[in-house]
Amino acid sequence: MRMRLNQAWTLAAALLAGATASSPAFAADLPPPALPPVYDQTPLPPEDVFEGWWLGGTIGGATVNYDLAPAGGTAGTGGVLGGVVGGYSWQSGPFVLGVEGDIMAADVSGNGNFNVGLNRVSPSIDAMADLRLRAGVAIRPQVLVFATFGGAWANADLPVTGPGGGPGSADLFGWSVGGGAEVALNPNWSARFDYQFTDFNSESVNYPGGRLKLDPDSDTYRGSLIYRF
Repeated sequence: MRMRLNQAWTLAAALLAGATASSPAFAADLPPPALPPVYDQTPLPPEDVFEGWWLGGTIGGATVNYDLAPAGGTAGTGGVLGGVVGGYSWQSGPFVLGVEGDIMAADVSGNGNFNVGLNRVSPSIDAMADLRLRAGVAIRPQVLVFATFGGAWANADLPVTGPGGGPGSADLFGWSVGGGAEVALNPNWSARFDYQFTDFNSESVNYPGGRLKLDPDSDTYRGSLIYRF
């Protein structure tokens, strides 16, 4: 009886030792634990990111050149401008069509001589506004290139010094054409750069010494930060 009991204990010990020795091999054959999923915290812009209402701030520079008649001569001016820009865009695939406008305060000034240097006109513009159509193509889902066309307005002070000079002012109206690019930073915010050429209609201003005709055109370069609703 004792012998059979010893044999049973010996067999049990052998089985236990075999199971212990084989367990590391089984553990080595198991696949490694799965890594936790990684999520991108920055949402990508949607395919129609340029669709909808938008509003932003704009700042830049401008030059305005005036041809003077009948006395001859020119007046060149330059300066800075800034204000608000906004509009609405429709998007179908990569194609974008919209309407936009802006109103800006400006400090664009300079001077020019005429009448063989006897007189000087010192034009300055303190406010500008535009209303335009915009058409563009998204060359990538978040990058839009566009062209614009529309109308423009500016308020100009036009004082003349010298014989027969005096104060003067005019509201300038004309057409503008331009283009630029807009980059969507995320579904709501985008950055934009654009150039506009404006050909204002000529204006005649009466002074004590006679009438002076001014024919201005402008170039503006602006950067804008836009929020899309």
